[in-house]
Amino acid sequence: MPGRKKRRPDDAKPVTIYLSAEERLVLQVIEGRRQVRLEEGDSPSEIVSDALWYFLEVKEKMPREQIEALLPSRPKDQNLSKLKQFRKRKDP
Repeated sequence: MPGRKKRRPDDAKPVTIYLSAEERLVLQVIEGRRQVRLEEGDSPSEIVSDALWYFLEVKEKMPREQIEALLPSRPKDQNLSKLKQFRKRKDP
């Protein structure tokens, strides 16, 4: 059985937020509803991320492209892996 599909961006960093009992309940309700609808974005991180983007785009009237333009562009030939390949040892 294959592992779970990675749904978090590579540059994601953990942040601490504090939620009241009511806010935790709201998060659980949204999570449960998304799971029933079989949506992929059912984790608390994805729900909060969706809410932040919604607030920025709808309430603040700021397009996502404007935020993305603030980030530096990624190099095209970026070798993200720093793993070293070792030769297989031959048995005597």
